[in-house]
Amino acid sequence: MKKSAMLLVFAVVVSVGIAVKLSTREEAAGATQASHNQTTPMRINKEFDIAGGSVESIAFTAPGRPGTLSGKWHASGKSGHDAALSGFTLTDPSDAVLDSAFKGSSGSFQVKVSAAGKHTFFFENAGKKQTPRHVTLDAEFTPD
Repeated sequence: MKKSAMLLVFAVVVSVGIAVKLSTREEAAGATQASHNQTTPMRINKEFDIAGGSVESIAFTAPGRPGTLSGKWHASGKSGHDAALSGFTLTDPSDAVLDSAFKGSSGSFQVKVSAAGKHTFFFENAGKKQTPRHVTLDAEFTPD
């Protein structure tokens, strides 16, 4: 009976040791993955149509660390003429304007992002000619 009890205790000790080693390995892998996610750039690629006389907004949620948001946008008209938008604006979570452009068919931006939360791109298609526009947004957030 003593021999079987000792074998049982030994089996329990070995099982606990294996479980601890496996959970430590999983925690280390999770920490490595979390660290990788914090330094990996985030892409924002959108294509959409804006009806004449309207505004389209695209939201981007910045992570809780500072970085740079950069990219470009381009608008085109169906007829190939006058593809200009009446406005482009990029705001931070407090609605402060980080970048803007007026009356253009394309633009680029590069802004420092320090606040976590929802940043919003606004594209305005107003003006004399109420024709639809096709917009392409290509941006990237790179953590510092």
